Amino acid sequence: MVKAAMPVVLKSLLTHWFESEGMTVQVGDIEISLWEPALSINDFSGKDLAGKGFSWEKMKLKWQWVGVLDHRIVIDDFRVQSLHVDAELSEQKLIKIAGLNLLSSNQTVRPVVPETAAPIWVIRLANSEFLDFSICMKQFDRVGDLSLDLCSQLKSLAWKGMVEYKSSSKRSGDLWALKGSLNLGGLRIDDKIRERLFLKVESILLDKITVKSLAAIEMATIRVEDFSVLQQQPTQAVKARPFFAFETLNLRDVQLVALQDLRVDMIELQSPSGYFRLVDNGLSELDAWGLRDKDTQTSPRQSATSKFRFLVNKFIGSTHKETVFVDERYQSPFTMTIKDVQWDINKIHNQSLNQESSASLALTVGRHGHIAFEAAGSLFSSHPTITGKGEIKGVDLKMMAPLTRKHLQHVINSGQLDSAVDFNVEKGLVNSVAHFSINQLALAPLDDKDAEAFSREYGFPLNASLALLRDRDNSIHLDVPVTGQVDSPSFDFDKAIVTAVSKAVLDAVIKYYTPYGLVFAADALVDLAHSLQLEPLVFNLASKKLTSANKQQLIAISELMAVRPGIHITLCGISNQKDKESLFRGYMKSNFPRGHDKKGQSITQKQRLRLIEIAEERSARVKNFLMQQQKVAASRIVECMPRYEPEGLAGVTITI
Repeated sequence: MVKAAMPVVLKSLLTHWFESEGMTVQVGDIEISLWEPALSINDFSGKDLAGKGFSWEKMKLKWQWVGVLDHRIVIDDFRVQSLHVDAELSEQKLIKIAGLNLLSSNQTVRPVVPETAAPIWVIRLANSEFLDFSICMKQFDRVGDLSLDLCSQLKSLAWKGMVEYKSSSKRSGDLWALKGSLNLGGLRIDDKIRERLFLKVESILLDKITVKSLAAIEMATIRVEDFSVLQQQPTQAVKARPFFAFETLNLRDVQLVALQDLRVDMIELQSPSGYFRLVDNGLSELDAWGLRDKDTQTSPRQSATSKFRFLVNKFIGSTHKETVFVDERYQSPFTMTIKDVQWDINKIHNQSLNQESSASLALTVGRHGHIAFEAAGSLFSSHPTITGKGEIKGVDLKMMAPLTRKHLQHVINSGQLDSAVDFNVEKGLVNSVAHFSINQLALAPLDDKDAEAFSREYGFPLNASLALLRDRDNSIHLDVPVTGQVDSPSFDFDKAIVTAVSKAVLDAVIKYYTPYGLVFAADALVDLAHSLQLEPLVFNLASKKLTSANKQQLIAISELMAVRPGIHITLCGISNQKDKESLFRGYMKSNFPRGHDKKGQSITQKQRLRLIEIAEERSARVKNFLMQQQKVAASRIVECMPRYEPEGLAGVTITI
C-alpha cells in the first residue's frame, strides 16, 4: 500500500507546488523503490502562461540510506534524458528559469530569526549523466524589446567522480570539494535573432579535476576538439564559415588559486583557422554580434595592473589551414590569406614586468610568401624591452592592389616583397630599421587625371619617383626607419601609406645618389623626380676636350646608369663669359653688327655662334664618351639645346 501510494502522493505534491507558481504541469510515470533505493520520474513537463518552462523524458536517481542518520546523503547515480529548460533575463539579471519567476512580488518576507546551531549536512554525488540537454534563453532590454535569443544544445554531459557539498552556518569558501572528470559532447549554440550558428564544439574534456576549495583548483588536462564560433553572414562570393575555428586545444597542468591566479604549464593549439571580415560600415564581425563594448575596453597597461593574474609557461601550435582577412570597405575587397603557421611562445603573463619571455612565428602569406620572426625580452610589460629579428620572402604584392587603388590612385600589376629587420625596443620606445626589397614592381595609374591629382596633392609623381630607385634587376631597395611608442600604433591609414612611400623614396634617392654627385634636392619630391641634378662637368676655358677628371666623373655616372636602368639623363652644353674672354682676347674687327649679352657686354653674332658651337661640342663629346667608352645606350642620353650663359658654367650640366 505504501509503495502504491507514494508515487500518487509525490505526483500530487509536485502538481500542487508548480500550480501555485502559476504553471501547468504534466507528470508521467513515477517509480519509487525504498529498498534499492531509487526514484524515476518520466515525461515530466511544466509551462507558464507564455508556454515557457521545462520538460524531460526520463530522470533516474539512486541513493544510499546508509549515513542519513549522520546527516550524510550519498547519491550514487543521477541520470536525465531529453531535458529542456527555458530562461529569461532582463538587463543581465536572471528573472525566470524553467517557467519559475525568480522575482515574484507575492513572495512572503520571512522574519529574521536568531541563528541556532543547525546540523551540518553533507551531500555527495558520485556519477551523473545528461543526454540531449537543451536550454533556450531570451533577454530583454529596458523598453522590453528582445535583444538576445540563444538556444543551446548538449548531446551528452558525463561526470565520473565525486562532488561533495557541506552545509555550514559559517561563511566559508570550502563548502565544495570535487574530484573526477567531466566530459561534454556535441555542444551547439544558435542565435535565433541572427539565424546563425554562434558556437559549436564536438567535445570538451576536463580530466582529473581536483577542487579542495575555491582557493585550490587543479586540472591535469583540458581538451577541446572541433571548435568553431561566430558563423559569418554568407554572401554571394563567400559561403557561411566561422569567425574562428580549430581542431584541438590542449591545456596541461592547470591551476587556479583563489579564483584570481591562473597558471598553465602548456597550451597547445592545433589547426586553427579564421575568417576575419571588415564590412562596409567599418564594423568587424565582433561588432556585428554585439560582443565588443567600447566603453568597457581596457588598455594593456590597465590589464597589466588588474587583480587577476595569469602565467602560461609555454604556448605552441601549428596549422596548415587558411586564415583569411577580408576588408570590404574598398572598391574591390582587400583579401589576404595566411597558412602553414607555427608558433612557440614562452612565459606569457600579465604581472611581472621584468619576466623574460621569448616568441617565434613562421607563416605563409598567399601562395608562396614566407614570414618569420623571433623575439626575446619583457614582451608583455607595459614598457617592454625587446630584441629580435624578422624576415619576409617572396610576398606577392598584387593583393595590395585595393589599398594602392584607394590611397595611391595606382594599381599594382606585379611585384614581390622581401624584407629583413633587426628590431629593438627599449622601455617601450622602438628604434629599428626595416630593409625592404621590392622586386619587379609595376604600377599603373587608374587614369591620367587621377595620376595628376595625386601628384598635385602629395607633391610627387609615383612612377617617376620609383623609377629613380630601380636597379638592373628592376628591384627597389629601401631602408625605412621604425620609431615611436610601441603601445600607440594608431594613425591615419589613408595618409600613412602616402607618407611612408614619399619619405622612403626621398630618403633613398638622397642616400643613393649623393655619392654619385647629387647637387640639387628640392623640398618638393616632384622636383627630384623630374630634375635630379648631378655634379656638372667643368671644362677648361674655351676648350671642348674632356679632362681626366671629366672622364672619371663620367665613368661613375655610367656605373650608376648600369645599376639603375630606369633612369635617363639630359646633357646641356654651356659656354660663358670667361670662355668668350679666353677665346677672343683683344679687339676683333668684324663687319657683323654687335649685340649685347645679359650683362650689357658687347658680343657679335659671330662670337655668339662660336660660343654656342663650343657648348654643343662639349655635350656631344660627353655623349660620345658614354656611348663608345662606357656602352651606354644612345636612347638613354638626351641633349638639350646648347646655350651661351655669361654667368653660367663652362661645361655640361647633367640632369636625371
